[in-house]
Amino acid sequence: GNWLRITQQELGYLVGLSRQRVNQALHRLSDASLIRIEYGGLRVLDLVGLRRFAG
Repeated sequence: GNWLRITQQELGYLVGLSRQRVNQALHRLSDASLIRIEYGGLRVLDLVGLRRFAG
């Protein structure tokens, strides 16, 4: 999958959310097998599903 090198803190800054809220959202996406959270970033496992999830 596509690898994104971004920290949860950086992602929170970009979207205007706390790191804790970003962490919760990323875990929901991970639980749905759309992404995998990795050290220093995340990997997109299902881009089509992620787009569908985003609506």
